[in-house]
Amino acid sequence: MKQLTNICSVFTRHKQCLPWRILPDFLAFGMGLAIAYFLRWETRDLVWSLWLCSLVLGYLTILSAVSGGAYIGLHAIRHKDFKKEYRTAAICGGIGLGVFFLGFFSLHFCGFHAGHSVFLQQFFPIDGMPKDGFGAAFMNPPLLWALVFKHLVAPYGIFLLPALIAERKHVFKSLNKAVHAVREGVNADYLVNGAKGEKRKGKGRGLFGDAMGRPYANVIRMHLLIFFFAFCHFLNVDSFVVYAVVYFVYFFPWGEIRDLKISKKTNEPAS
Repeated sequence: MKQLTNICSVFTRHKQCLPWRILPDFLAFGMGLAIAYFLRWETRDLVWSLWLCSLVLGYLTILSAVSGGAYIGLHAIRHKDFKKEYRTAAICGGIGLGVFFLGFFSLHFCGFHAGHSVFLQQFFPIDGMPKDGFGAAFMNPPLLWALVFKHLVAPYGIFLLPALIAERKHVFKSLNKAVHAVREGVNADYLVNGAKGEKRKGKGRGLFGDAMGRPYANVIRMHLLIFFFAFCHFLNVDSFVVYAVVYFVYFFPWGEIRDLKISKKTNEPAS
């Protein structure tokens, strides 16, 4: 039994090492590259696959934040110290806040992608898609998702798998943190604001972490990659090496390298 415990301890330590943590990222890079190679994707296909990933993963990130808040709230009102006369008001307030938060993000984030699709359709047109891309769904998120499923999911949905692996720590971060916090009995102030000491080290961002910032950071990254694709395309540099370099940049675990540098400065293990 003692030997088994030692083996598990060694495996856990190895799993926490940098090579183990970044292994899925490089597997995702290989998967994405293989998809593009075997399906013989062109610049147009690569651009729209990145657009699709930005929309889907960004929206999943915010859904995770809303779900995490709902999970915390549900357990809070069921706590023995929570007064019953306040439960109805708390539930209504929580639902209202969640609906507002999700509605605002849906209009802003989805509207941005709908507007962006108009320009992409002009430079990288897809057969069968409206000439203005998804411009008709600018302020209509349900219509945008309907059009996305109709025109993009079938040809490019497979690319969501490696992209989800690469973004695994961010997409469901808020929900995972909420579940862990409830199990560990973490206080509400830490859930919302994080620890002050962690903030100084760049770690503590509370329950929602970068749930709002991460999707828009991916939008910026998507823009830069698409501009690079367009630049290479107009220069007739459509080689597979260019795609490989761009995919490497997309899937490279920059966050792990950043955490490693922070841990060296603070003499603490990278999270």
